[in-house]
Amino acid sequence: MKKVVLVLLGLILAWTLGAGSGLAEEKVVTVLETGGFTGPTSPLVVPVHQGSKDYFEALNAKGGIDGVKIKFISSDDRYTAARAMSFYQRYRKTPKLATLLSYGTPQAYILDPIMTRDKIPQITTGGGKFQAKPGYTFLMVCPYQNMVGSGIDWAIADWKKKGKSGMPTFAYMGWGGASGLEATNGSNKYAEQKGVKWLKPVLTTPGTLKYDTWLTGLAQQGVDYIYVHMVDPDQTFVVRDAYGLGLTKKIQFISSYYGLHDTVGLRLVKPEVVEGTVVASNIILGDERLKNPNAELWAKYQKKPPEDMDDSYLWGVGNAKIVEQALRIALKDVGYEKFNGQAFYAALQKVKGDLTQGIMGAQDLGPTNRQLTRQIRYYQVRNGKNVPISDWIETPDCLSLAEFK
Repeated sequence: MKKVVLVLLGLILAWTLGAGSGLAEEKVVTVLETGGFTGPTSPLVVPVHQGSKDYFEALNAKGGIDGVKIKFISSDDRYTAARAMSFYQRYRKTPKLATLLSYGTPQAYILDPIMTRDKIPQITTGGGKFQAKPGYTFLMVCPYQNMVGSGIDWAIADWKKKGKSGMPTFAYMGWGGASGLEATNGSNKYAEQKGVKWLKPVLTTPGTLKYDTWLTGLAQQGVDYIYVHMVDPDQTFVVRDAYGLGLTKKIQFISSYYGLHDTVGLRLVKPEVVEGTVVASNIILGDERLKNPNAELWAKYQKKPPEDMDDSYLWGVGNAKIVEQALRIALKDVGYEKFNGQAFYAALQKVKGDLTQGIMGAQDLGPTNRQLTRQIRYYQVRNGKNVPISDWIETPDCLSLAEFK
């Protein structure tokens, strides 16, 4: 009897150890994320993070990618490069580290050299240098100078559509620092090539309370179109101040990717204040966002009304879908045991197709293309809503006109 008991205890112990070892061997790859969860970029970064987090959670609940789960680690860098670097330094040696998503041009520039050395790809916002000189940093959006160049093309087409002669006068207004320098580096020369008069850019600080002085100065110079590149609600407040000065009747305002969002700026002012403002977007806005099948994630995980889903939530979902596809390719190519940042880097360059189900333009990455998408879509604010006025449009090449050190 004693022998039987000992045998049974041995079997139980063996089973327990086996189960414990199975748990310890759970297959996991890590994706990092850094951005300003607090501070001036928080209205953008928080919903983007929520979208990616919810998508990865849903994917893991289905078993991950052939049994490989995604560990998603995020950090609030408060839109500062030093905090972003500190976060990366903490996790850079993590086994099976795939990539880092960084929401901020200053962060991207400081992270690029060390991540290149570590051979870990970074996916970030619109720093054109990373497309002009392809390396380990990829872009979530079209480079900022190409974005502004597309705005110049839109302004010319609108000018001609209105039957006006000659060419319009165009001005850029945006935050100073890396993003502002990027946006005007090359797009200024593109305007000149097109015969558009390019006024001296107006660079502001995040969270500026009033824009009257700058707007009055641009109006006195005879500006016809003002391109505003900030993070909402700052763009909305620019248009608000222009409306108060009576300038929106004669000046057409165009917002960049990050502005006049349905749940941010458009909720802070009366509809007539921003009526007619054009928004150049990297993602779907307005009612289109509510009809996208991925909006179901918002209801399931955030448990809030659909209309409260910020436009950027789906951007986060779209980014996560692209990361998922690259992971699938990498795991198929090298297997889990050999997976590392280099494998993910090689896989990203094979990502092609409409992987986001219409959230953003199609993907066509490759050895010389670091843009997750080359396309943007135009909307116009009508009765307090973003209404589409174009299909996906490929942005022009302003990078060839830019100067990089």
